[in-house]
Amino acid sequence: MTMLSQAVGARIRLYRQMKKLTLVALSEKIHKSKATLSKYETGEITVDVETLFDIAGALGIRPQQLLDVPREGPDAPVPGGSFFAGRRIYLYFYDGRSSRIVRNLLAAGQDGDPAGATLYYDLPSFRHPEECRNLYVGTAEYFDTISNFFLASQSNRIEHISLCAANPFDRRSQVLGMLSGLSRHPLLPVSIKCILSPDELEENDALKEKLLLSPQDARLIRSMNMFAIKPLE
Repeated sequence: MTMLSQAVGARIRLYRQMKKLTLVALSEKIHKSKATLSKYETGEITVDVETLFDIAGALGIRPQQLLDVPREGPDAPVPGGSFFAGRRIYLYFYDGRSSRIVRNLLAAGQDGDPAGATLYYDLPSFRHPEECRNLYVGTAEYFDTISNFFLASQSNRIEHISLCAANPFDRRSQVLGMLSGLSRHPLLPVSIKCILSPDELEENDALKEKLLLSPQDARLIRSMNMFAIKPLE
């Protein structure tokens, strides 16, 4: 059992659950036993290339989405270009409905035309992104000053989100972004102020204060009649 096999297996399980498929249902689609599929998901058996393509086809996704395993450590590739390209970014916003900071993980692909991107939404822990409440997959476009992400829910076809954030000069900086999409409770379009960071942040009152709409934000919204946020100082 290798870490890569475990990571790929976790991706298979995540997408299967998002597609509302049981082990039996997916195993029948790929003509494997339930026990074999279970061992793929736990990493006990390494998935061969042909089976990987079969699983992706049965799930209705691209094979690359099962290989979304960012490398870390001294041998990891050094990202270039955009602040986001080829990185794992910690994304936080404050949900006033549940009065809590919501943690999310953005896996941004390397520069491409366009690049791929995955958002693990509402995580109990950053250590286990496969346990996210929802999964969004799509593309990223990187420009000199701005990066844009366009992502679709893997469990509900009507849910799409977009994320727009500025590229900072300092690659260790935190930046503000705007996350826009469809709220379920109540069902209406929303835009949310969020903070993106290359490092995990302490979830405390100071972070909550940064995530709350400030009096300056409120003045901008009133004066422009648009949802706008004041940049971090």
